[in-house]
Amino acid sequence: IKVINENLSNIDGIVYHTTKFCDVYSFEYAKLKNIISIPMLKIETDYTEEGSGQMKTRIEAFIETIKTKHNGSEDIQESRIIKNESSNNDVLVAGIDSGSTSTNVVVMNEKRKIVSYSIVRTGAKSKNGAENAMKEALNKIGITIGMISKIISTGYGRVSIPFADKEITEITCHGKAAYFLNNSVRTIIDIGGQDSKAIKLDDRGNVVDFAMNDKCAAGTGRFLEMMSRTLEVPLNEMGKKSLSWKEDIDITSMCTVFAESEVVSLVAQNKEISDIIHGLNKSVATKTVSLVNRVGKKENYMMTGGVAKNIGVVKCLEEKLQKGIFIPDEPQIVGALGAALIALDNV
Repeated sequence: IKVINENLSNIDGIVYHTTKFCDVYSFEYAKLKNIISIPMLKIETDYTEEGSGQMKTRIEAFIETIKTKHNGSEDIQESRIIKNESSNNDVLVAGIDSGSTSTNVVVMNEKRKIVSYSIVRTGAKSKNGAENAMKEALNKIGITIGMISKIISTGYGRVSIPFADKEITEITCHGKAAYFLNNSVRTIIDIGGQDSKAIKLDDRGNVVDFAMNDKCAAGTGRFLEMMSRTLEVPLNEMGKKSLSWKEDIDITSMCTVFAESEVVSLVAQNKEISDIIHGLNKSVATKTVSLVNRVGKKENYMMTGGVAKNIGVVKCLEEKLQKGIFIPDEPQIVGALGAALIALDNV
């Protein structure tokens, strides 16, 4: 602390690293965060290659946040104008969000209007998913990729998209899009296929803090997808089915694998499927609210990602937050929308 205090003017941010599951360090981190005014990022990793994607996202998002504060602007990338081949001279940009489950594209014009979007399965290779998503979005409005002035990629697969001009983390993109859609939002809850995030915004829409589930897949879209297969209930029907619950069941296991075993046991006890799903939704909500608490609760709330379409999870979250949650018309494209907005700022 003494070294940090002596060099405050030369330090932009601090990355606080701990070993995974070593929760003792969390107390030290909490203490440091309270007495040091410099932005801090806590990461937990065992340096295995499997965790490199999330670590890259978290560190890059942290750097983007710091740059935003220093520049006093949300435009954090160097501007580069590409010739637009469109016959009507409209400026068109695109954002592409390559996630673990779906790849989403948003095409936007200079008036900040969405002219096309697509949502496709990512598949085994993120590059193929990106190409398919872009092709679908462009075909809807009958244009070619040469008519797009700038393309910005985001999501875990952002580095694997060869036709993107720049890459920005989904943390920054979600913040940009959420503020664009509803400028009263201060906390974003994003539950995607393989991770969950809580993102805190300031009054200008800049990201000031964020937290990600870095220990377990429980509470993510993949968790619900696995439970959907176990219960033999289509994923898109789980939310609605859970609304008819009667018995308040608690899913106590924190681990996805153990939770699945618990669900199998409940089925064997002839528990109602709607009650089990409600218990799962409560479990997801509990884990998600713990992320919100890490960044600090601040109204109003917005939920993005595919799980935002699950009305059961949304209602459980609203009960725990004791506040309504704003859901965009198409919550899965929020990351891609933010990337498109940043692309438009660059142009």
